[in-house]
Amino acid sequence: MRAAKLLFSIFILAFLSSCFEPDEFPDTPRIEFESVKYIETSGIDSLILSFSFEDGDGNIGMNDNINDLLAPYHIFSFIVDSNGDVLTISRQPITTPLYELPVFVQLSETGETEFFIAGSRELFSDTDNRPPYNCESYEIFGSDTVYVLRNEFYHNFHIQFMKKSNGSYSEIDFAEIFQSDDCELGNFNGRIPLYDPQGREGVITYSMLSQLFRLSFLDDTIQLRFWIYDRSLNKSNIAESPDFILRDITRN
Repeated sequence: MRAAKLLFSIFILAFLSSCFEPDEFPDTPRIEFESVKYIETSGIDSLILSFSFEDGDGNIGMNDNINDLLAPYHIFSFIVDSNGDVLTISRQPITTPLYELPVFVQLSETGETEFFIAGSRELFSDTDNRPPYNCESYEIFGSDTVYVLRNEFYHNFHIQFMKKSNGSYSEIDFAEIFQSDDCELGNFNGRIPLYDPQGREGVITYSMLSQLFRLSFLDDTIQLRFWIYDRSLNKSNIAESPDFILRDITRN
């Protein structure tokens, strides 16, 4: 009987310990909307989004060191010809094939843009495939309009602003609203700082600063759609906020 009681006690202890084992999460991040609030000021306003995450290998966020500027986290690649010369929108002649050369960008002490190689050169195209000018394919440096390949993974947080009208949603184009040729107008993607390296779950707060919000959708019904990448380039699910009107989420 004593042996039976001992075995029963061991079974109870084993059962209880299993109840407190940490949850097992997949390595692909899972995110969920938590809250959104709007802080109005006399200057630049803030739209503050909070969301929870689960990530099995706990590798959410970017460092500020050089390793997180190199491939695969570089900002974009120059497209160069077979001589290694950077392509502008109209330069002729060029020698094919074309190559993708990952780079990262820094400002010098004098404020000038400096480029550094961020990865190895890879074949991009056997032909000259430069498209007409568009914000996605070109970057302007001084008087040069340079052909580039933007890197989806440079930002580990991506967000879309959706306007609801007659029961359907369409993405807000801030540049079109303000008839601007500023390619970065309304781009609120960014880099989440390195979360606790051992943290496999938590809540992240992401702040977006702009004067555009009131001008763009003060009385419109809006939904936020957003997703993240972890350091292994695993893409999370696309999370959505509830519909909201800016005045209803305004805080002092």
